Amino acid sequence: MTKTKSRESYGRLSGVVGLFLNFGLFALKLVIGLLSGSIAVIADAVNNLFDTASSLVTFFGFKLAGKPADKEHPFGHGRFEDIANLVIAMSIIFLGIEFIRNSIENIINPPEMSFGPISIVLLVVAFFVKFWMYLFNRRLGKKIKSDTLMTVAKDSRNDCVITLATIVSLLVITLFGIYIDGYIGILVSVLLLRTGVLAAKETLSTFMGRPVDKATADNIKQIVLSHDGVFAIHDLVVHNYGPERNVATVHAEMPMDMRVDDAHKIIDAAEKAVWDKLGISLSIHMDPVDAENRRLTRLKDTIRGYLAQNCPSANAHEFYLTGDDLAFELEVPHSMDKAAQDALRENISQIIRAADPTCCARIDIEFGFVAEE
Repeated sequence: MTKTKSRESYGRLSGVVGLFLNFGLFALKLVIGLLSGSIAVIADAVNNLFDTASSLVTFFGFKLAGKPADKEHPFGHGRFEDIANLVIAMSIIFLGIEFIRNSIENIINPPEMSFGPISIVLLVVAFFVKFWMYLFNRRLGKKIKSDTLMTVAKDSRNDCVITLATIVSLLVITLFGIYIDGYIGILVSVLLLRTGVLAAKETLSTFMGRPVDKATADNIKQIVLSHDGVFAIHDLVVHNYGPERNVATVHAEMPMDMRVDDAHKIIDAAEKAVWDKLGISLSIHMDPVDAENRRLTRLKDTIRGYLAQNCPSANAHEFYLTGDDLAFELEVPHSMDKAAQDALRENISQIIRAADPTCCARIDIEFGFVAEE
């Protein structure tokens, strides 16, 4: 079974299990809520009804995400999983808003409530069912590294808190006659809104384009540099089209006097190695380097040595020396402001003048696409 098919199977399993269990919990809590008159229990029941719909979204989201690439979508359909995650997050936010409205009405006009110990026992059973669903989805989510299933798991965890808060509310009313049903509802609503907003923010961040994580970047670097003839790499960019669907580009520094066909063989081997080990489709651009130019080598070592000691988050590459004119790119973190960039550029210029008084440097500032530590 391919990774994509395996991922689809796990996602659909989560959807089917959630569909049946959530609908069963909805029916159970709705009966308890209607019999007792508790807005918290009814709201909890409606929450499980939304969870049933979310399970359907999960099922079809993974099913659609598992479709192979076609002429309209050559990168596959993996982003359907992210769309499913966004739909679930928005449903959680909508539910949180509705809970706040209903809870405020409940505080203003407390309803008559009546229930027995059987209701509480059934809610305790519902709590353990949801706790099992939390563990189940979290395990699947970690196994296939799915943000969608992790969101489903967090929603199940929230449901545990909701049900537990509802049980506490009913016990307080029974033992002390204090109606805290509406206040518990507001507390639950805030929890739902927080979960929904964080999940939506995470998914929207993916759509906007997130930097590749440093571990993946380091793995790509290690694989490419393991091939003879590659001195260094820079300008790594990884585009994500859904889980396990990554396309990347990188610049590789190689000797300028190397035969083109020899360089091509090395690049092909490096690209294949990255695909075989990481499942990333990598395209390598060759940057020719004059390794025999001692003056250029000395200047590069001086600049990189200064950065290693004074600004390790920055790096310099694509050095070109024409006569006394040195040009290179200085990659700095996005967190570095303009004043700090100008100061770093000036300090490097002074280092260059001290090492080679006749050299005139042109330093171009750029930003990288790898997650900053």
